Amino acid sequence: MVDAQTITHYVEQNFAQFGTNKRNELARLLYEIAKREHKDFQDVLAPFPSSKRRFSDLKQYLLRRRFPHIVPAQLQRQRFPQLNIDPSNRVELKKNLEIAPNQFFIEESVKDTALAQRLWRKFPQAKFYYISSYKEHIRQCKFTLKDYNERLGTFYVIREEYDFYKPCPCSIKSVSCGYHVVNLGSGCAFECTYCYLQDYLNSPGIVLPANLEDFFEKFRRYKQDIRVGSGELTDSLLFDHITEYSPLIVEFFKQYPKSMFEFKTKSNNIQNLLKVKPAGNIVVSWSMNPQKIIGTTEFYTASLAQRIEAAIQCMRAGYKIAFHFDPMIYYPEWEQGYHDLIEQIFERIDPRCIVWISLGTLRMTPRLKKIIENRFVDNTILDEEFLLGYDGKFRYSFEVRTAMYKKIKEWLEKYLDGDLIYLCMEEKNACQTAALGPAKKKAVNLLRKVTP
Repeated sequence: MVDAQTITHYVEQNFAQFGTNKRNELARLLYEIAKREHKDFQDVLAPFPSSKRRFSDLKQYLLRRRFPHIVPAQLQRQRFPQLNIDPSNRVELKKNLEIAPNQFFIEESVKDTALAQRLWRKFPQAKFYYISSYKEHIRQCKFTLKDYNERLGTFYVIREEYDFYKPCPCSIKSVSCGYHVVNLGSGCAFECTYCYLQDYLNSPGIVLPANLEDFFEKFRRYKQDIRVGSGELTDSLLFDHITEYSPLIVEFFKQYPKSMFEFKTKSNNIQNLLKVKPAGNIVVSWSMNPQKIIGTTEFYTASLAQRIEAAIQCMRAGYKIAFHFDPMIYYPEWEQGYHDLIEQIFERIDPRCIVWISLGTLRMTPRLKKIIENRFVDNTILDEEFLLGYDGKFRYSFEVRTAMYKKIKEWLEKYLDGDLIYLCMEEKNACQTAALGPAKKKAVNLLRKVTP
């Protein structure tokens, strides 16, 4: 393992003639190169004699080594934030996932709800506390990555009053997908290395709304004839054996046959869905990656085989199926990995049951990148070449992204109508180059195709 603190100390001692920002850049580049190449950082410096270590020359040398496939002009906007990795932030990955909260904080207004009573029965060993307001309870707290690592120990049960339905918050300058989201909880038990919730959420635990009936009432007054899903701030089905919400959602949306409701998951927690008769406008979808990626970056999630088996069970029960190749991860064998993934899917899934497939490549804010470095020190996804993109997020180069989209599209179109494939969180030029946009117009067409 490359020791970030050792590199920082070395740069401070040996490049004192440079300013603070320049030393930060050097330490950052040395760390990323040593980690990527599995070399000692001093070996990285060896080809560059100390007598020629002017900052501009040294930086250019390190940039060429860190980004061998990217032309120098594309690196002008790059940011190299301070290297600051605290070993105490590292997540402890256990062999198996166990959802067994130590304590529940329940708002007084929902203490008599079905969810609150169910939690008492399911977790008799946990401690229960009543609070007047979740927001007041956490207002004075400052949360760290260490708190995030312990989030499964505490659940909050609340009455949601404001955040019901909304258009999908696409990245700045990204083409709209025409999707709508509903947040039936926030926080996730899975440990996906790249997950944006690590950066987005500011909560010491898992939050579950107990007033599902209010979500239904709000939908009656919301836009109709839409695609809506519950997978923005949590996995749609991960906690379903606790909330038991999925059958109620299926029954409710039967009343709105021109709208599509999507359960988006990386789990195989489908037991409750199989207990209720499905409707034609209910979609169960899975985020998909090659098993190599699942095994090294999507910890605690269902395996690829388990996801495909769960999709088969839902398909046979009568549900519509969707898949999300998002985020697609670039790695040396990505073509073989994703080609095999598609073959495995269509060996067992009837294409006529698939209503859409979305594609998107890995992206992250600069702050999320630093969080990943701290929580998953041994990650490999950050070893690839990223550029600061059109929306202020780190992304693969335009050429890499569009090459991946074109290949995946080519393989998928052997089985599916191309109109069922669209890009997620991408710029207009990428959609046009890959011939997979504009997403918003395609979303409208998708809705017309799959609803009565």
